[in-house]
Amino acid sequence: MSEAKFSSGLPKGETVNGLTAMTGQMSERPEALHVAVIVFDTSKITIDTDTGDATPTARIRRIEPITIADDKKQLNKLVTRAFEQRTGKTVLPLDLEDEIRSAFGDDSSE
Repeated sequence: MSEAKFSSGLPKGETVNGLTAMTGQMSERPEALHVAVIVFDTSKITIDTDTGDATPTARIRRIEPITIADDKKQLNKLVTRAFEQRTGKTVLPLDLEDEIRSAFGDDSSE
């Protein structure tokens, strides 16, 4: 199975590109992990003529940063559930779990 790719562009305009509102925070704390919800479609499919593999390229249609702590907690639950459904695994590797906790603002070790 081939991997999906992202196109390099972001949607134009503040109404669909919420990252515009985050530029200050991103500049002040470049090491920080941020959380966002994206809506995407497929902008193109590239065919490798040697292998026949098709590689879809995802185009971000809308991106919305999630900054409210309670919303992050809810979204973390949804991300965890989606990961478990996709992979069939119920436990994340420790380093990935720590990274996700940090991104979602949960530094506790529950």
